[in-house]
Amino acid sequence: MWTVATYVLKKRLGGNKRYPLVLMLEPLFRCNLACAGCGKVQYPPHILKKQLSPEECFAAVDECGVPMVSIPVRASVASQIVEIVNG
Repeated sequence: MWTVATYVLKKRLGGNKRYPLVLMLEPLFRCNLACAGCGKVQYPPHILKKQLSPEECFAAVDECGVPMVSIPVRASVASQIVEIVNG
């Protein structure tokens, strides 16, 4: 709670009216959905099998600088999800 409050206070005092609060981290390119209008299912299998390494995930979090990171449930099939979550 204090992490979020401190982050928001720093942004407000810095004059920022808009800033990110949560990073939606998607370590996998694939998904198990077939949503209308989504083009993911049309990609070739070698593209759909791509996933971010733990280092790439950590770099994304550092670059964004947000106090909270959300990882969708479907990412639990990622081979290195435990390392990503613990990192």
